[in-house]
This record gives sequence, C-alpha cells and structure tokens, in this order.
Amino acid sequence: MTLWILASPERSKIIILPIRDKKKVPLFVGELILRNTDAGPRPHKFKVKSDGKGEYRPPSEFIDLLRIADRIMIAKDGDEKQTSEFVEMLQGFQLSADLVNACRFCLLKNRFNFLNRRSIRYHRDKICEDCAREELYRMLKSSHVNYADEACQRFEEIMLKTKDLDRTMAMVSPEDLDRELTRFDSIAANTEVPTGKIKSLPLHKSFKKILLAKSETLLPVQSLSIENGLLKGQSQLVTSVTATGKTLIAELAGIENILRGKGRMLYLVPLVALANQKYDQFTKRYSPIGLKTSIRVGSARIKTAKNASMKRTLDSDIIVGTYEGLDYLLRTGSADLLGKIGTVVIDEVHTIEDSERGHRLDGVIGRLKYVAPGAQFIYLSATVAKPKLRAKQFGARLVEYEYRPVPIERHLILCPEHSKNKIMTRLVREEFATTSSKGHKGQTIIFTNSRRNCHRIAEGLPISAAAYHAGLTSQERKKTEIAFLKGKLPVVVTTAALAAGVDFPASQVIFESLAMGIEWLTMQDFLQMLGRAGRPDYHDRGEVVLLAVPNKKYSGDKGDTEDAVALKLLKGEMEHTKVEYGEDEQLEEVLASVAVTSSKNDLQNIHSSMLADFNVDYLLGKLAKNKFIHKKGDLVSLTKFGKIAAGHFLSVSKAFLIRDSVLVEQDPIVTVSNLEFFDSVYYKYANRISSALNVNLPSRVFQGASLDILFEGENMDKLDVTLRDQLFDFAADFLTCNCRDSPYCGCAERKFSEKIISIRAEGYEPEGIVKKLEYLYGITAYPGDVLGYLDNVVRNLEAVEMIASAYSKRDLSYRARSLRKQVEG
Repeated sequence: MTLWILASPERSKIIILPIRDKKKVPLFVGELILRNTDAGPRPHKFKVKSDGKGEYRPPSEFIDLLRIADRIMIAKDGDEKQTSEFVEMLQGFQLSADLVNACRFCLLKNRFNFLNRRSIRYHRDKICEDCAREELYRMLKSSHVNYADEACQRFEEIMLKTKDLDRTMAMVSPEDLDRELTRFDSIAANTEVPTGKIKSLPLHKSFKKILLAKSETLLPVQSLSIENGLLKGQSQLVTSVTATGKTLIAELAGIENILRGKGRMLYLVPLVALANQKYDQFTKRYSPIGLKTSIRVGSARIKTAKNASMKRTLDSDIIVGTYEGLDYLLRTGSADLLGKIGTVVIDEVHTIEDSERGHRLDGVIGRLKYVAPGAQFIYLSATVAKPKLRAKQFGARLVEYEYRPVPIERHLILCPEHSKNKIMTRLVREEFATTSSKGHKGQTIIFTNSRRNCHRIAEGLPISAAAYHAGLTSQERKKTEIAFLKGKLPVVVTTAALAAGVDFPASQVIFESLAMGIEWLTMQDFLQMLGRAGRPDYHDRGEVVLLAVPNKKYSGDKGDTEDAVALKLLKGEMEHTKVEYGEDEQLEEVLASVAVTSSKNDLQNIHSSMLADFNVDYLLGKLAKNKFIHKKGDLVSLTKFGKIAAGHFLSVSKAFLIRDSVLVEQDPIVTVSNLEFFDSVYYKYANRISSALNVNLPSRVFQGASLDILFEGENMDKLDVTLRDQLFDFAADFLTCNCRDSPYCGCAERKFSEKIISIRAEGYEPEGIVKKLEYLYGITAYPGDVLGYLDNVVRNLEAVEMIASAYSKRDLSYRARSLRKQVEG
C-alpha cells in the first residue's frame, strides 16, 4: 500500500488530499492553516472533512501523516505565498515535496489526477481526460440539442484525438469548418492489380480504334474481367465501386459479340434517365462503325414533340431499355422481335433486392435466359453484400475489385438545419475553385430526400445550381447533364432515387439528408450515393460530406435520429437481403413466363434459375382456377384474360379490378383513375399560403393535414383574392363528395387523376398540363411525373380495352381505345 499526500495551496488555506494506492478519490479532504512561529511556519489548525462533516484534529496528527507518506506533492500554480510557507514548514521537519502538474478541475472537485501528454487543452490550460469528458458532456447536454449517444461518442473521439476541448466544441457551431475535425476517415486509392494494354486485346480493328482514342490501358477491374474469360463468352457478375470502369466491361463483351456475329446487345437499366444517357452515349460512340442503337422505355407510349427523334425500332445492334421496357416484349409474346441475342447486360443488378421492383428484374432475367440461352450475361453493381453467393445464383463468374481508383475522404458535420445552406455554399465554392491534375474543376452532387427539396436547395444556393430528378422531362435532365459534363455547372441537387448510374463526374458528394422520402437510407443506398465522388479520368481525389442534424427524425417519434444514422452508415457494412416475394408478385411472374413458353418443364427451369423460391405447380393451379391460363397435361397457355394481364404488368388483384369494372360497364376514365392515383401534386404558392396563415403548410396537396389547414374556419379569407379563387375552384371540382371520410376517402385524388387524363385528351403535352393546373388551381406538378403517370394510364386503358373486348363489351372497348389514343397523342 502506498500513501501520497497532495497539498493544494489556496489564498487562506491549504487543501490536503491523502491518496492511497494512486486512487483519484482521497481518503478524506483536509484543510490546513499555517501560522508563523519563531521556528518558522508551523501547522496551526487541521480540519478533516469526511461524509460531509468536518472535525478539527491535533496539528501533530498532520505531521505524523506527513512522516508516514511515501510521497509528498504540491500542486503547481497554487497560491505562491502559501506554497512558499508550506515548503518552509516541510524543511523544518526535514521533509521535502515534489511540485506536480495536477488537474485544477479535479482539485475543485476534491479529486486528484496528474496532467500528462494525454491531458486536454481547455481555456488556455490543461485538464485531465476525465474532467474534459465530463465538461464535454455537460456542454453537449446544455446546448439545447438532444445529441444521440453515437454523436456524443463521436465528439469524445475527436476530443481525445485532438487533445483540445475548445476546438472540439467549436464543431457544435460548424459555420467555421475545421476540415481536420470533420474528417471521419480516408480511403486510400489502390491500383495494385496490373492493367493490360488495349492494343494487345483480340478485338475487332474498328472497335479497338475507338477504345484507343480514349485510353491505351485497361483499368484494373477491366483487366480482371478479361483474365476471367470476358472475351471468351464467360458470364460474369462484376462488383466494383462507381467509376472503376464496369460499363466498359459490358461494352467489351457486347460490341465484340456484335462484330463477331454472335448477336445483339441488350443493355438493361433501372431508370429512364439512365437509359436515355446510355442511348446517347452508345449512339455517339458506335454509330461511326455502323452500329445502330435504339431505346425501349415505358414512356415511349406517350408521344411528345420532344421525344420523337429517339430510335425505338428493334432492328438495331444495341437495344438500351429499362427492365420493364424490355420485359414488355417478352410478356407480349414478342421475344422473336429481339432476334439473335449475343449479350445481355443487367446494370445496377442489386435492384433485384428492391421490395417493389425486385421480382420484375428477377423475372426478366429468368425469361431472357430462356429465350437467349447462348447469350453472355454481364451483371454490374457497386453494392452487393454477398457477391460470391449472388454470382453462384446467377450462374456467373465473380469479378470483384474492392478498392477505389482515387482516394476518398469522408466527413461528418453535425449541424442545425438552418446552417446547411451556408455550409453547402462554402463547400461547393471551395470545390469549384479547385482544378485537378487532369484539368477538371471540382464539381458537387448534393443528395436530398425529396424532389421539392431539390428545387428549394438549388434555388437557395447563391451559386449556379440545378435540380435533377425523375419528375423533370428528359430534355430538362439532358440539359443539366451536358452543362455538368462540360464543367460549367458547379453543383447538381438530386434525390437518392437517382444515385445509381447516371453519369455526373463529381469530385464531391454532399448528403443534405440521410433519408429517401421519410425512410432512412439503407447501407446499399448510401454506398451507391457515396460512390459518385471521384472519377479517375477527372479527379485526383473524392470528397464525401454528411450533414446530419442532431435529433432529427423523418417519421414518427421512435427510432434513430439523423446524427445516429450518420455514424451507423459511416461505420456499417452492407446487409445481405434474401430475395422473397409475396404470392401476388409470384403469380405475376409465372403468368409473365407463360408468355414465353407453353412447357410446364420449361417454366420450372425458368423459375428455378431465379433467386426467389417458386412453387410453380401451386401457382399454375391458382392461375388456372382464376382463368388466367389453360392447363392441359404438361402444356400451359395464356387465356385472353391472362395475355392482357401479363402484357400490361397487371397483378392478379389489379386484373380482377379491371375485369369487375368492365362487367359493370364502368367508364374507362373512372376505372384507370381508380387503379392508380396521380397524387404527386404540390401547392405552387405554399410559402405564400404558409406566411398568410402563419402555419407550416405541407407542400403536397393530398398530404394529410394540408386540406384541413386550408379549408378550416376563416383561413381562406386570409389569402389574396386570386389565390383564394383558385383554391375554391379546386375544392369545387375535387372536394365535393359525400363520403363520411372526405377528404380522405380517395375521391379527391381519383377526380384529380381524371382531370389530368382529360387535359391530356385535349391535346396538352405534360408541360402544358402543368401550366394549366397552375393557372386553374394554383397547384403544380413535375412534367416527368405527369409523363410517367400517363404512360401507366395508356397501359391500363389498353388493358380495359382488351378485357372489354374479351367479354364482348364492344362499346366500352371502343371508348377505352378512343381515350387511349387521345392520351398517347
């Protein structure tokens, strides 16, 4: 057992702390008062405090305590006079003491701790780690922000790393960014895998010339792919982060297979925007060597003045399409029109795990394997949790390249909502002011959680910025893409939904939000978005910045807050998702597969190659019972009803709804507006209304409380005359039903959907429809959303038309056909 005595001199007394076995809490707290005698300073009074009580003890006991101590220490920076007298007193008893650096915060709490190299700077002084930690958490709790535990731990990590509490606490008000402290981690570039020479590849001469015009060498992942049999027809699952060269792998296989006479290339993508971009790229790149490119996406059904120039016929060498756009050909029995297929490319194949669209991608892959058994399948993704398992399921060889082509830094900034625009402005300007060694300016993508926020942020930044999302027309999106590619646009603000694939060579990615809609980003979503930062052909490094608002939630009172989610994403790993579908989705896929084969055995083979488990016998039995298919021994075929359902992507339940509406001869416009509402509509003057009513009005027209707020009491009287008249017209046209649950019964959305269809039938293009809605009702929408909705209306009207014909409802079929042609334009 060791005993230390620490003396802490104050102006009128000396605090005495007896320390046993180097513990921080003393045996007791003593107070010593000295007096001057002829022999020098001597103990006059000695009070011992313990358990909140004080007791005076004989001064001789204090001297005895000093004599048995293993070490006597005096805290530096104490009262100089008291320190001098205490030292003189010790000398009088032939004792000595060491001057020590003790934590002053500990002394104030009657504790003891040395200051050392681990001590923390605070107010031009140093305190021990324990006191710094206590002070940090005290300030965080008193900052009027309820930081998540994970965020508090992050602050603590930064404090311990920097040894500076003041600098750490400055992050609570992050307008003056300290990039050293916001940096969460750095990911080094890795190019250890050898790269091959393009000129040595066994490629068609004209194709090689195109490739050599861009580069003489292959990127690492491309070399790995070729080593694994890419040019020998080997199907592959290629997993590598964005900008490592996956697309060229698909082209190497697809274009060479075309030139060798092995068949066309089908290039499937999840988004119309991405399909448009690939169509433009392939057309420009390969038309000089005589290859034709065409596009197949859903919105091809709606004719507008601006989309007429795109080639959509199937007599092309390269067919780019959305998953559904190409599956439509299979579902309608038109697989023969695809001709000889040499290569099938499935871009962003991780979409197969999506709860809504996954079953359709799984289905189209299975059906394409059946109709093109000799084709080479190339699956591309930046985010696959268990790539070895997925490759085995796809029947492909895995080509995995785990490292980035350029280094990347990831930063976390915990900030209040009102600081975001100022922070983003600074980050965008600083990035745009840099130029890489390749001669490209730094450009930024900002991800947010909604389309409205895209515009709000883009308009709020005092620098040239553009909103970009699926609600815009393809022409608007293309204009933004070109401006960005030319380096003229510093920043694009987009949604998480467009994280995959669309080619914006950005050096910096900012997460303004960590949600998609009102749901937190998944790890896969986050990695897809993060992967957009840094391109080897353009940049020397990538920057990723997360702006997280402490205590912010997007739905409900439960669950994580944004600061906690940020740290989970930065520290997390992807989770493998088992692919499973509900019975309705399984029935739809089996029905779609009957369109490509009449053999029950072939159906079994198609669905055994898919990722989900299908009980084909059971599902065929149910489809037969409900008159979607005919069964005769081992042969199956679609009924008229089944053909319509399969070709129009109708679930079994949706097909029944259409059939029932046909049998009661419901007006086609009512049927299709009931099948799917158009509710992506917003108050054009939401800010003006909010200011006038002094409330925060939700911008979406059909969102919960917005209708209640507007039409409550005397609220309408507070608005200007024009706006009030527009809203009264809206109420008169759409809010006049007698349902008990009005306006939440669905009637308003249905009537509004009918209005959209009716305006289109008058000859208005999507942009014109939006302008008319703004004029009539003071509400607005995005032309791209209108276009997508009308495309679904066309398909549904066609289904109504055909089902009506199948049930001999000729007049109804004629009316559905007439309306369909008007909507198609």
